[in-house]
Amino acid sequence: MIIVTASDHHFVPGLLVLLYSAWLNNRTARLHVIDAGLGTDGTDRVTSLCARHGIDCRILRADADALARLPNPGHLTPATYARLFLPDLLPEHDRAIYIDSDALVIADLEPLWRMELGDELVAGVVDSEMRPVSLGKFGVPAGQYINAGVLLMNLERWREERIGPRCVDQLMRHPELEHADQTAINIVAKGRIRHLDRCFNFFAAKPLPKEGMDPRILHFAGPDKPWIRAGLLLGAIFDAYGRAAGAGISAPERAWSARSLRKTALGLLTLRPKYWRPLLRRAERRPFVRRQVRALATKATAAGLSGSA
Repeated sequence: MIIVTASDHHFVPGLLVLLYSAWLNNRTARLHVIDAGLGTDGTDRVTSLCARHGIDCRILRADADALARLPNPGHLTPATYARLFLPDLLPEHDRAIYIDSDALVIADLEPLWRMELGDELVAGVVDSEMRPVSLGKFGVPAGQYINAGVLLMNLERWREERIGPRCVDQLMRHPELEHADQTAINIVAKGRIRHLDRCFNFFAAKPLPKEGMDPRILHFAGPDKPWIRAGLLLGAIFDAYGRAAGAGISAPERAWSARSLRKTALGLLTLRPKYWRPLLRRAERRPFVRRQVRALATKATAAGLSGSA
């Protein structure tokens, strides 16, 4: 199994936890990190973590000049473009699982790895956040647009059909594309995308899945990251993996002020949904979080590791 991610120095905490979680739940996987600006400190932290746990991980160097020539993705970092260059960075492989560095692997990914792609270019989970109006501009039917945070990529077809360069061409001709390379992939691969079950790219801020569907990858999509903001829904699972990994990630502090405490208290007393809903969601998720933290401790112990959660 080949698992690839990409990161710059902004996402190093997430990267460390992703690498550890992917390895712990997929012990035979070969991991690769596309260095899109890790810096010396970031590279050293990745190398140290992998050496300490015996993780088979290889660092690939992205073409910094090629990344710099692409449009500024605004709230994203240029590292988002790194996946477009993956087929050429791994010429010896025909397929790979790509996972964003703000995600967390909590289960075996063998079902995803063994999925048949045939002539399809990529497999991903439908992104329900995209509005039908936006999809119409891209020529992508509603319910077909996928999130690029987790992808099973057909590297052989990407190389043969120059999918990466075609996505780059879309970006250069249309720098205003919403969600940058994610949208470019959807445009170029349209009609040749396999849709995955949501368990392979479960947005951590969303309501818990129905009974019978257990997430395999948690994705902390959006601006709020668990190493930056405290109290995120499912953030305790990230924290537990960080501790088990010995990643040395400082816990973010809750930014409570007297004013915000008064507003929250008043909102709860007056039964305003804006204030009660987060508490109800957190209570709803508590059994799932506890189950995942217990499972992590068991896996770490079985693997003979120290520092389990």
